Amino acid sequence: DVRTWKAHTTIDAHRGPMSALALHDCAPVIASGSRNQVIKVLSLTGETLNHIRYHDGFLGTRIGPITCLAFHPTELLLAAGATDSIVSIYSCSPRSRW
Repeated sequence: DVRTWKAHTTIDAHRGPMSALALHDCAPVIASGSRNQVIKVLSLTGETLNHIRYHDGFLGTRIGPITCLAFHPTELLLAAGATDSIVSIYSCSPRSRW
């Protein structure tokens, strides 16, 4: 609450310093990024919904230390900028359950 400056929710998202944060305008999700090359997508209650990590090798997600994050205003698309001058766009699609 801005009037009293009390925290609504406190989320412990990363072990190290967090370098970027984005809140979706329509969906109840938050994305946080760190210099450790990790992006976490969380619910507003702090539940980890997904995470994106650096993977080395063929077809791995290659991201550098995260410097900025932004959600599309209405779609579940997340743009991530990193210090390696790469911008990656991630989409949220429902996982099929077999």
